[in-house]
Amino acid sequence: MSPTVRSAEGAAGVEWRFEPWRERPLRAAAALIAAIALGLLALRTVPYPLAGWALFVGVLALLAPAYLPIACRLDDQGVARRIGWGWERRGWEAVRRARLDEQGVYVTPLRAGGPLEPFRGLMLPLPRRPDPELLAAVRAGLHSHGH
Repeated sequence: MSPTVRSAEGAAGVEWRFEPWRERPLRAAAALIAAIALGLLALRTVPYPLAGWALFVGVLALLAPAYLPIACRLDDQGVARRIGWGWERRGWEAVRRARLDEQGVYVTPLRAGGPLEPFRGLMLPLPRRPDPELLAAVRAGLHSHGH
């Protein structure tokens, strides 16, 4: 899959998609089955139906990165990912650390790790065999912002 390098609103950037069902089908299936099973358990055990449905939706949303397609973007404003309908963004001014590894691009507003890092960081996953053009564009984008 080749990245899309575009200029939007005067900002050059790179965009790509991560498809869990293509990249990691067993993990995607296990996550969806677990989310549905836990949601059904919540529906059956919580005495208030509305609370049970809220837990059901919450579990589906919590595990969504494992089974829903993810649109990723790295541009002059920062990094962003879209899972489902909503975008989650981190501006470069908020990013203290960034790393690119075989899993993807991970950014965090914390200078050093800590107990809150898993909740504050943002992972933009890469395909298993990423296109060299995509890796070069991501490295250039991180380097141009001091990471």
